[in-house]
Parts: sequence; C-alpha cells; structure tokens
Amino acid sequence: MDEKRLKKVNSQLFVAIYCLLLFQLTYPLTAVYAGSLAAVPSFVFDFEQHIPFIPWMILPYMSSGLFFFLVPFYCGQKKELLCYARRFTFVTLIAAICFLLFPLRFSFDRPQVENPLFTMFFFFLEKYDSPFNQAPSLHVAYACLFWSVLRWKFNGWKKIILGTWLLMMGLGTLTVYQHQVIDLLTACILVQFSFILFPNAIEQEHNLRQESGQGGRSGYERTCGEGNSEGVNLNSDGERFERRISLTRNQQLANSYYLAGWIFMLLVLLCEGRLLLLILFVWIALLCFAVGYNYLRGNTGFLKDHRGRIPMVKKVFYAPYQLAYWLIWRFFRKKNNPPLMELLPRCYVGPRLNASELVALGLERNLVVFDLAAELEDIKLLGAMEKYYSFPLLDIAEINVHDAHVILGAMLSAYRNLDEHENMVIHCTMGYSRSMLFAILMTRELLSLDLNKAIDQVKSINRYVVLRGYAIQLMKVIVAGRS
Repeated sequence: MDEKRLKKVNSQLFVAIYCLLLFQLTYPLTAVYAGSLAAVPSFVFDFEQHIPFIPWMILPYMSSGLFFFLVPFYCGQKKELLCYARRFTFVTLIAAICFLLFPLRFSFDRPQVENPLFTMFFFFLEKYDSPFNQAPSLHVAYACLFWSVLRWKFNGWKKIILGTWLLMMGLGTLTVYQHQVIDLLTACILVQFSFILFPNAIEQEHNLRQESGQGGRSGYERTCGEGNSEGVNLNSDGERFERRISLTRNQQLANSYYLAGWIFMLLVLLCEGRLLLLILFVWIALLCFAVGYNYLRGNTGFLKDHRGRIPMVKKVFYAPYQLAYWLIWRFFRKKNNPPLMELLPRCYVGPRLNASELVALGLERNLVVFDLAAELEDIKLLGAMEKYYSFPLLDIAEINVHDAHVILGAMLSAYRNLDEHENMVIHCTMGYSRSMLFAILMTRELLSLDLNKAIDQVKSINRYVVLRGYAIQLMKVIVAGRS
C-alpha cells in the first residue's frame, strides 16, 4: 500500500471511529436522562395500532451497525469524507438536543419472538437500546446518510438491492416496534437540513454526469435547429464551468423543495381527521417532491411542451406551484415601470405582461417572442404569435452552458432578421434575471461592447436587474465560447 492510499485509509478509519465515539457519547446519555424522568410522554397516531410486528425485519434494522462502520471507507475523496462527517455530526447533535428537550417513549408492547435467530437480535436490542430517544429517529437519519454516499458507488441490480435494504432498515424501525411514525418524518426533515447545510460536491458531479449521460439538453436543438449554435466553441473553460457549478445551485434548490415536502408530510399526519386539509397537504407535499426532482435533474421543460403550452394534467397537479408564482408575479411586476424596456432598438425585455399592458405599449402584433419562463404559461396574445419561441429556464437556478449558447444564438439570429414592421419581446416571469442575462449578452455582441460595459448599460436602463455570481460567471463563459 502506497503512502497516499495509507493516508486515505487512515482518514476513513479516523472518521469511522469519530462517528462511533460521537454516537456513544450522546445517544446513551440522552436515554439515561429520559429514563430518569418521572413521566415521559408518547406521540402515537391512531392508525399506528394497525402497523404489523414483523420479526424478520430485525435483520435489516440491526445491519445499521455494519453500515455505520463501513460507509466512511466508501468516501473516495477527502471532501466527500469531510462532508459525510459534517452531516453525521449535525444530525447526531441536533437529534441529541431534541431527545433532551422533547423526550418521548415508545408505547407499544413488543410481541414474543419464537425464532431463535431473531430472539437473539431482539435480546440484544432490548439490552443495549431503550424505548427513549424517539424523535427524530437516528436510525432513519443514518440510513439516509448511508444512501447519500453509497448510491453513487453501485449500479444496476446492486444499487436496487442496496436501496431496498436501506429502505427496509428505515421501515424496520416501525415493524420491530422501536419507533413511531413521527420519528421517521422528523428524521427525514433533519437529514434534509443536513443536505442543505453541507452540500456534497461529489453528489453534484454525479448528478451532472447522469444528466449528460441522458442527453439532457432541454430539447432546444429540436426547437431552433442546429444552425443557432454556429460559432459556439464549448471550450475547456466552459466544460470546467459545467462540471464545477452547473448543478450546485440546482441541487440546493432541490433539497429545499424536498425539505418543504417532508414538512408538509408531517402536517398531513398532524391533520388527522381533517380530510380537506389532509388532501391539500398531501397534494402540496407530492408537488414539492416533484418540483425538487426536476430542479435536481435540471429538467427545464417539466411543465411546458415545445410550444410553450402546459398540458391540463400538469396544470391541475402543479396548480399550487403555479398559483404561488402567479401571486409573486402580480406583486413584483409592479416595480417594473415601464413594464418592458427597449434595451436595443425594437427589442423589448422584461417580465411577463398581460394583454392590456402589451396593447398600451403598442406591442399587440407582429412580434418575435422569446418566453424564458418555465413556471407560467404565456398569455394567449403572445402564445398565438407565429414567431413564438419557448425556452423555459428554471427560476433562480443555474443555466446549462450549452442551452445558453443555443438560446443566445436563436435570439441573435431572430433579431438580425427582424422584418421592418416587427418587434422583439424577451421575457421571463419577473423580468429581473433570466431575461436580463440574455439582454446583456445580446447588447454586448450587437454593440461590440465588453461584458462589463454591457452590464452597466443594461443596469442604467433597468436598475432592478439581478445578477448573482453564478450568472456573471456563466456570461463570462458564454463570451469566451463565442470569441
């Protein structure tokens, strides 16, 4: 074993021992504290009385100890190992605080087990564990942490078996009568917080490779044709940019949606007996999980078809999501005065407008429309235009470098070929970021400005422009790719 490999193994062993010591210094002490109290309450939903006791589920449940020790050795890079240790520390310490502040006790009596093998495991469980330390379930939280590392180490049927086993490890907390349902949901909320606070660059790289492997280019080539990418040089800088940050922000946004989904699932249980609220919260929870998944995958067209229309089924399912965006749009668009700004001759850029505003601006006919909003369908007046192009981009998310090149190429081509009586409209939902980013890039290229001067010029016309660091870096890569 060479020196580099030895250092790596030593680091992995150190983290494994550290995690074990941290657990042993917190979990037993909080259990002793809860056991010393005169009375410890339980939190049980009525339906939990129907959860069956399944003795053989003790096997995946008890395998947690094996994963506990082995998982650090699957962290192939130092930053991955450090991220795992940070997440483990956060989850363990926050759970310990919860055990102290809100002690709970498991309230069901465990049936007698006859199988000798299972009896041995249950004897060990009763001797070394306790009915306390309930919410959040560290068993479930750790299973999620294990999966966050191991999911990238296996493929095919091995990955399916691993995922199924870890799922049974979590569900086994219910079927071996060790935890209540609220313990599982609070564990999912806790571990989701850890994913947000301590993002793993390794996960982002794997997500990016999966997206590239599936040819995830949002269908823009089919919309515009190959000609719109002419002159584009996806150089090494652009490739490094994609590898480094293409999904960093998207993953954080996805985890935020997942967190909201778990919170609404908890609200579902707390609304026991209130049917309408239960249906509403289930709906919103599933919606949050779906939106989070699409942000994670960078699926910009998860709502709209190639014509910019949203199918009725999606309109119904995503109705709360679209309603929230519609309300935000109604509020924030009041800042835009004028609602659309002529940043280039006959090129108007800004937020999504209603028909009366377009008529007031004299922009009700002969338009070339570029709709960049992924979350709301365009108004019929614009959607019916012969030259209407839908390029949905996820709100406040990273933009794929290749897609940005394609969109910019399509805009430049359309602008240079405007008929004498035509005007061009570029809009997103709010008009602060997505549309302005491309307005800056068009201004730079058409007026032969450097990037900083183009930014200053657009900001001098629209002081509400929002350009985050990743957007500026993206523009630099785009400029380099077109030079």
